Amino acid sequence: MKPDADQSGVGSLFRTWSVWIWFVGAAAWFVVAALSLHHHALGGGLLATAISALFLAAGMFFRKQARRGDRL
Repeated sequence: MKPDADQSGVGSLFRTWSVWIWFVGAAAWFVVAALSLHHHALGGGLLATAISALFLAAGMFFRKQARRGDRL
């Protein structure tokens, strides 16, 4: 059984925001990648693309965990 503090709306709101920050980070890194590639910096662009994909994967993973936690 979860503690009462985790069942409040504040805990759920914090989980929601902590998940969405990963997607915001992925979008920011994607913009950096696009700008790097636009300025013909292939190495920086590829690195930023990989970091963006990592942030996106982390966001999807934590979103799945948050949804699973809400059902408990």
